[in-house]
Amino acid sequence: MSAENQGNPSPSKKILESSPLSGIAVPIAIVLIGGLIIFGVTKMLSSGKDHRDLIDEMNSKTFGNRWVAAYELSKFLAASKIPKEDMPWVIENLSRVYFESVDGRTRNFVVLALGSLKNPLSIKVLSKALEDQDSQVKFNAVVSIGNLENTEGVDWSKIEAMLLQDQDAGLKQVALFAIASQKRTNTAELALPLLTSSDKTVRYAAANVLIYYKKSEALPVLEEMAGLKYDSKSPEDLNGAQVEGLKTNLLENIEKSEWKDLLPLVLKMESSDGNIRVQTKAKQVLKLLKN
Repeated sequence: MSAENQGNPSPSKKILESSPLSGIAVPIAIVLIGGLIIFGVTKMLSSGKDHRDLIDEMNSKTFGNRWVAAYELSKFLAASKIPKEDMPWVIENLSRVYFESVDGRTRNFVVLALGSLKNPLSIKVLSKALEDQDSQVKFNAVVSIGNLENTEGVDWSKIEAMLLQDQDAGLKQVALFAIASQKRTNTAELALPLLTSSDKTVRYAAANVLIYYKKSEALPVLEEMAGLKYDSKSPEDLNGAQVEGLKTNLLENIEKSEWKDLLPLVLKMESSDGNIRVQTKAKQVLKLLKN
Protein backbone atom coordinates (compact mmCIF):
# COMPACT_ATOMS: atom_id res chain seq x y z
CA MET A 1 0.00 0.00 0.00
CA SER A 2 1.32 3.43 -0.92
CA ALA A 3 2.06 5.97 1.78
CA GLU A 4 -0.67 8.26 0.59
CA ASN A 5 -3.28 5.55 1.09
CA GLN A 6 -2.27 4.58 4.60
CA GLY A 7 -4.92 5.49 7.11
CA ASN A 8 -7.66 5.78 4.50
CA PRO A 9 -11.00 4.86 6.03
CA SER A 10 -12.90 2.09 4.30
CA PRO A 11 -16.63 1.42 4.23
CA SER A 12 -16.10 -2.25 3.42
CA LYS A 13 -17.66 -3.61 6.60
CA LYS A 14 -20.94 -2.05 5.58
CA ILE A 15 -21.17 -3.75 2.21
CA LEU A 16 -23.89 -6.40 2.05
CA GLU A 17 -25.01 -5.69 5.61
CA SER A 18 -28.65 -5.47 4.48
CA SER A 19 -28.32 -8.41 2.10
CA PRO A 20 -28.71 -12.15 2.68
CA LEU A 21 -25.01 -12.25 1.81
CA SER A 22 -24.06 -10.18 4.84
CA GLY A 23 -21.88 -12.94 6.27
CA ILE A 24 -19.41 -12.34 3.47
CA ALA A 25 -18.61 -8.83 4.62
CA VAL A 26 -16.32 -9.85 7.47
CA PRO A 27 -13.95 -11.90 5.30
CA ILE A 28 -13.53 -8.80 3.15
CA ALA A 29 -12.32 -6.86 6.17
CA ILE A 30 -10.24 -9.72 7.57
CA VAL A 31 -8.71 -11.21 4.45
CA LEU A 32 -8.62 -8.57 1.78
CA ILE A 33 -8.12 -5.19 3.27
CA GLY A 34 -5.71 -6.02 6.07
CA GLY A 35 -3.71 -2.84 6.24
CA LEU A 36 -6.63 -0.46 5.77
CA ILE A 37 -7.63 1.27 8.98
CA ILE A 38 -11.39 1.43 9.45
CA PHE A 39 -12.08 4.65 11.24
CA GLY A 40 -14.45 4.71 14.23
CA VAL A 41 -17.57 6.78 13.82
CA THR A 42 -17.44 7.68 17.50
CA LYS A 43 -14.27 9.67 16.97
CA MET A 44 -15.90 12.95 16.10
CA LEU A 45 -14.21 16.06 14.90
CA SER A 46 -13.14 18.39 17.65
CA SER A 47 -13.39 21.51 15.51
CA GLY A 48 -17.20 21.75 15.75
CA LYS A 49 -17.46 22.33 12.00
CA ASP A 50 -20.48 21.00 10.12
CA HIS A 51 -20.69 19.61 6.59
CA ARG A 52 -21.17 23.04 5.01
CA ASP A 53 -18.08 24.44 6.74
CA LEU A 54 -15.98 21.50 5.61
CA ILE A 55 -17.20 21.66 2.03
CA ASP A 56 -16.45 25.38 1.94
CA GLU A 57 -12.94 24.52 3.13
CA MET A 58 -12.56 21.95 0.38
CA ASN A 59 -13.53 24.54 -2.20
CA SER A 60 -11.06 27.09 -0.83
CA LYS A 61 -8.07 24.93 0.13
CA THR A 62 -4.93 24.87 -1.93
CA PHE A 63 -3.79 21.64 -3.65
CA GLY A 64 -1.57 20.64 -0.73
CA ASN A 65 -4.29 20.83 1.96
CA ARG A 66 -7.49 20.06 0.11
CA TRP A 67 -7.36 16.33 0.82
CA VAL A 68 -7.25 17.05 4.57
CA ALA A 69 -10.60 18.83 4.39
CA ALA A 70 -11.97 15.98 2.27
CA TYR A 71 -10.76 13.46 4.86
CA GLU A 72 -12.42 15.39 7.71
CA LEU A 73 -15.66 15.57 5.73
CA SER A 74 -15.63 11.83 5.02
CA LYS A 75 -15.35 11.19 8.78
CA PHE A 76 -18.07 13.70 9.57
CA LEU A 77 -20.56 12.25 7.08
CA ALA A 78 -19.89 8.70 8.28
CA ALA A 79 -20.73 9.74 11.84
CA SER A 80 -23.53 12.25 11.26
CA LYS A 81 -26.79 12.52 9.42
CA ILE A 82 -27.17 15.60 7.31
CA PRO A 83 -30.57 17.19 6.63
CA LYS A 84 -32.35 15.69 3.63
CA GLU A 85 -32.74 19.09 2.05
CA ASP A 86 -28.95 19.58 2.08
CA MET A 87 -28.24 16.34 0.23
CA PRO A 88 -28.32 17.73 -3.34
CA TRP A 89 -26.07 20.65 -2.36
CA VAL A 90 -23.56 18.36 -0.65
CA ILE A 91 -23.43 15.92 -3.58
CA GLU A 92 -23.14 18.71 -6.15
CA ASN A 93 -20.20 20.26 -4.33
CA LEU A 94 -18.46 16.96 -3.69
CA SER A 95 -18.89 16.04 -7.33
CA ARG A 96 -17.25 19.26 -8.43
CA VAL A 97 -14.32 18.67 -6.09
CA TYR A 98 -13.89 15.14 -7.44
CA PHE A 99 -13.81 16.22 -11.09
CA GLU A 100 -11.49 19.15 -10.39
CA SER A 101 -9.00 17.30 -8.18
CA VAL A 102 -5.71 15.95 -9.52
CA ASP A 103 -4.84 14.50 -6.11
CA GLY A 104 -5.83 10.86 -5.56
CA ARG A 105 -6.20 11.31 -1.81
CA THR A 106 -8.78 14.03 -2.28
CA ARG A 107 -10.74 12.00 -4.81
CA ASN A 108 -10.61 8.99 -2.51
CA PHE A 109 -12.07 10.83 0.47
CA VAL A 110 -14.71 12.41 -1.76
CA VAL A 111 -15.76 8.93 -2.88
CA LEU A 112 -15.85 7.77 0.75
CA ALA A 113 -17.99 10.76 1.69
CA LEU A 114 -20.38 10.14 -1.19
CA GLY A 115 -20.53 6.45 -0.38
CA SER A 116 -21.54 7.16 3.21
CA LEU A 117 -24.56 9.12 1.95
CA LYS A 118 -25.93 6.09 0.03
CA ASN A 119 -27.78 8.43 -2.28
CA PRO A 120 -28.49 7.67 -5.96
CA LEU A 121 -27.51 11.25 -6.85
CA SER A 122 -23.92 10.12 -6.28
CA ILE A 123 -24.02 7.52 -9.03
CA LYS A 124 -22.57 9.81 -11.70
CA VAL A 125 -19.39 10.41 -9.69
CA LEU A 126 -19.14 6.86 -8.36
CA SER A 127 -19.45 5.50 -11.89
CA LYS A 128 -16.69 7.80 -13.06
CA ALA A 129 -14.56 6.69 -10.10
CA LEU A 130 -14.74 3.11 -11.39
CA GLU A 131 -12.26 4.27 -14.05
CA ASP A 132 -10.03 6.23 -11.69
CA GLN A 133 -6.28 5.74 -12.07
CA ASP A 134 -5.92 5.41 -8.30
CA SER A 135 -6.72 1.82 -7.28
CA GLN A 136 -7.94 2.87 -3.81
CA VAL A 137 -10.43 5.30 -5.32
CA LYS A 138 -11.69 2.56 -7.63
CA PHE A 139 -11.91 0.09 -4.71
CA ASN A 140 -14.01 2.45 -2.57
CA ALA A 141 -16.24 3.35 -5.53
CA VAL A 142 -17.13 -0.34 -5.97
CA VAL A 143 -17.83 -0.73 -2.25
CA SER A 144 -20.00 2.41 -2.27
CA ILE A 145 -22.04 1.16 -5.22
CA GLY A 146 -22.50 -2.19 -3.49
CA ASN A 147 -24.04 -0.35 -0.53
CA LEU A 148 -26.57 1.65 -2.56
CA GLU A 149 -30.25 0.80 -2.30
CA ASN A 150 -30.97 2.13 -5.79
CA THR A 151 -28.31 1.49 -8.45
CA GLU A 152 -30.26 2.62 -11.49
CA GLY A 153 -27.79 4.28 -13.82
CA VAL A 154 -24.76 2.22 -12.75
CA ASP A 155 -22.81 0.78 -15.66
CA TRP A 156 -22.38 -2.74 -14.32
CA SER A 157 -20.22 -3.76 -17.26
CA LYS A 158 -17.39 -1.72 -15.70
CA ILE A 159 -17.61 -3.69 -12.47
CA GLU A 160 -18.00 -7.02 -14.23
CA ALA A 161 -14.88 -6.25 -16.28
CA MET A 162 -12.87 -6.09 -13.06
CA LEU A 163 -13.49 -9.81 -12.61
CA LEU A 164 -11.98 -10.60 -15.99
CA GLN A 165 -8.97 -8.31 -16.05
CA ASP A 166 -5.68 -8.83 -14.27
CA GLN A 167 -6.70 -6.73 -11.30
CA ASP A 168 -5.58 -7.07 -7.70
CA ALA A 169 -7.37 -9.69 -5.63
CA GLY A 170 -9.09 -7.21 -3.31
CA LEU A 171 -10.67 -5.33 -6.19
CA LYS A 172 -11.92 -8.55 -7.76
CA GLN A 173 -13.54 -9.58 -4.51
CA VAL A 174 -15.34 -6.32 -3.80
CA ALA A 175 -16.52 -6.29 -7.42
CA LEU A 176 -18.01 -9.75 -6.96
CA PHE A 177 -19.57 -8.84 -3.62
CA ALA A 178 -21.08 -5.64 -5.05
CA ILE A 179 -22.65 -7.66 -7.85
CA ALA A 180 -23.92 -10.24 -5.36
CA SER A 181 -25.26 -7.69 -2.90
CA GLN A 182 -27.33 -6.11 -5.65
CA LYS A 183 -28.64 -9.56 -6.64
CA ARG A 184 -27.61 -9.23 -10.26
CA THR A 185 -29.11 -11.97 -12.39
CA ASN A 186 -25.71 -13.11 -13.65
CA THR A 187 -24.02 -13.32 -10.24
CA ALA A 188 -23.52 -17.09 -10.27
CA GLU A 189 -22.34 -17.03 -13.88
CA LEU A 190 -19.67 -14.46 -12.99
CA ALA A 191 -18.60 -16.23 -9.79
CA LEU A 192 -18.13 -19.72 -11.22
CA PRO A 193 -14.93 -19.02 -13.23
CA LEU A 194 -13.33 -17.47 -10.13
CA LEU A 195 -13.38 -20.83 -8.36
CA THR A 196 -10.21 -21.72 -10.25
CA SER A 197 -8.39 -18.47 -9.52
CA SER A 198 -4.74 -18.80 -8.52
CA ASP A 199 -5.48 -16.43 -5.63
CA LYS A 200 -7.08 -18.32 -2.77
CA THR A 201 -8.98 -15.34 -1.38
CA VAL A 202 -10.66 -14.86 -4.76
CA ARG A 203 -11.59 -18.56 -4.76
CA TYR A 204 -13.01 -18.22 -1.26
CA ALA A 205 -15.04 -15.17 -2.19
CA ALA A 206 -16.54 -16.95 -5.20
CA ALA A 207 -17.35 -20.07 -3.18
CA ASN A 208 -19.04 -18.00 -0.47
CA VAL A 209 -21.23 -16.26 -3.04
CA LEU A 210 -22.14 -19.56 -4.73
CA ILE A 211 -23.40 -21.05 -1.47
CA TYR A 212 -26.57 -19.03 -1.97
CA TYR A 213 -27.03 -20.52 -5.42
CA LYS A 214 -26.34 -24.04 -4.14
CA LYS A 215 -23.76 -24.64 -6.86
CA SER A 216 -22.03 -28.00 -6.44
CA GLU A 217 -19.01 -26.64 -8.34
CA ALA A 218 -18.13 -24.69 -5.19
CA LEU A 219 -17.81 -27.81 -3.01
CA PRO A 220 -14.05 -28.41 -3.52
CA VAL A 221 -13.25 -24.82 -2.54
CA LEU A 222 -15.58 -24.97 0.44
CA GLU A 223 -13.75 -28.10 1.55
CA GLU A 224 -10.47 -26.23 1.14
CA MET A 225 -11.75 -23.41 3.34
CA ALA A 226 -13.04 -25.77 6.01
CA GLY A 227 -9.68 -27.52 6.17
CA LEU A 228 -7.53 -24.43 6.65
CA LYS A 229 -5.03 -24.64 9.50
CA TYR A 230 -4.73 -22.05 12.24
CA ASP A 231 -0.98 -22.28 12.76
CA SER A 232 0.46 -21.82 9.30
CA LYS A 233 3.92 -20.25 9.30
CA SER A 234 3.92 -19.27 5.62
CA PRO A 235 3.77 -15.48 5.22
CA GLU A 236 1.36 -15.72 2.29
CA ASP A 237 -1.15 -17.80 4.30
CA LEU A 238 -3.89 -16.47 6.54
CA ASN A 239 -3.15 -16.17 10.23
CA GLY A 240 -5.18 -17.86 12.94
CA ALA A 241 -7.61 -14.99 13.48
CA GLN A 242 -8.23 -14.68 9.75
CA VAL A 243 -8.89 -18.40 9.40
CA GLU A 244 -11.32 -18.31 12.31
CA GLY A 245 -13.18 -15.37 10.79
CA LEU A 246 -13.31 -17.03 7.39
CA LYS A 247 -14.64 -20.32 8.77
CA THR A 248 -17.19 -18.60 11.02
CA ASN A 249 -18.57 -16.66 8.10
CA LEU A 250 -18.57 -19.76 5.93
CA LEU A 251 -20.80 -21.43 8.52
CA GLU A 252 -23.02 -18.35 8.73
CA ASN A 253 -23.48 -18.40 4.96
CA ILE A 254 -24.38 -22.10 5.06
CA GLU A 255 -26.83 -21.37 7.86
CA LYS A 256 -28.55 -18.63 5.87
CA SER A 257 -28.73 -20.68 2.68
CA GLU A 258 -29.90 -23.87 4.48
CA TRP A 259 -28.04 -25.88 1.83
CA LYS A 260 -28.45 -29.40 3.21
CA ASP A 261 -25.88 -30.86 0.81
CA LEU A 262 -23.26 -29.20 3.02
CA LEU A 263 -24.28 -31.18 6.09
CA PRO A 264 -21.25 -33.56 5.80
CA LEU A 265 -18.91 -30.58 5.57
CA VAL A 266 -20.41 -28.96 8.66
CA LEU A 267 -20.37 -32.26 10.52
CA LYS A 268 -16.66 -32.62 9.79
CA MET A 269 -15.99 -29.10 11.07
CA GLU A 270 -18.00 -29.79 14.22
CA SER A 271 -16.12 -32.98 14.98
CA SER A 272 -12.55 -32.15 14.02
CA ASP A 273 -11.96 -28.40 13.87
CA GLY A 274 -9.48 -27.26 16.48
CA ASN A 275 -11.17 -23.94 17.25
CA ILE A 276 -13.86 -24.08 19.94
CA ARG A 277 -15.74 -21.08 18.52
CA VAL A 278 -15.86 -22.64 15.07
CA GLN A 279 -16.99 -25.95 16.57
CA THR A 280 -19.75 -24.22 18.52
CA LYS A 281 -21.00 -22.43 15.41
CA ALA A 282 -20.88 -25.69 13.46
CA LYS A 283 -23.10 -27.35 16.10
CA GLN A 284 -25.69 -24.57 15.67
CA VAL A 285 -25.68 -24.98 11.90
CA LEU A 286 -25.98 -28.76 12.19
CA LYS A 287 -29.20 -28.44 14.20
CA LEU A 288 -30.71 -26.31 11.45
CA LEU A 289 -29.62 -28.57 8.59
CA LYS A 290 -30.83 -31.73 10.31
CA ASN A 291 -34.36 -30.37 10.79
